Amino acid sequence: MTPELAQVICQFPDRLHPVSQQFFDRFIQGFMTTADFLRFFSLPNSDYIQLGHCFMRAMTG
Repeated sequence: MTPELAQVICQFPDRLHPVSQQFFDRFIQGFMTTADFLRFFSLPNSDYIQLGHCFMRAMTG
């Protein structure tokens, strides 16, 4: 599945918190492990914990 489709399925907000967006971009570009993404993506907004897990489930099937 593409990251864009996974974002739609998981109902990403129109704009992520800028720090979360940086972690998301680094993960998509292959510069972060899954564990690091799940740890750091939600730091600025705890509502992103479930969003990060949804994204990973969608990406891995």
